Amino acid sequence: MQQITWDDFTRVELRIGTILDAQNFPQARKPAYRLKIDFGEFGILNSSAQLTDNYACEALVGRQVLAVINFPSKQVANFQSECLTTGIYDADGSVVLLSPDKRVPNGSRLV
Repeated sequence: MQQITWDDFTRVELRIGTILDAQNFPQARKPAYRLKIDFGEFGILNSSAQLTDNYACEALVGRQVLAVINFPSKQVANFQSECLTTGIYDADGSVVLLSPDKRVPNGSRLV
């Protein structure tokens, strides 16, 4: 495992946002959703997320998630993904979202 410095870690903007909208994304190469996430003072950002195995679109709306908001935008099919929604693979290889167990303000930073 390669170690990083504290300065390396602090450059990554891991922030909490609330999913405002989730739509199927049939144009994506792998099954995914298009998400619109509110990060408070950091704005509303789009994310392409491969969450289809464990989550229905309607179950995602209103949920808070942890995302990296300072990566460059990435073109995914016909969609611009502006942040990376974080998750962990479960035993079946499906993504499980990372989120706080208590509501926090949108834009809150991982510490």
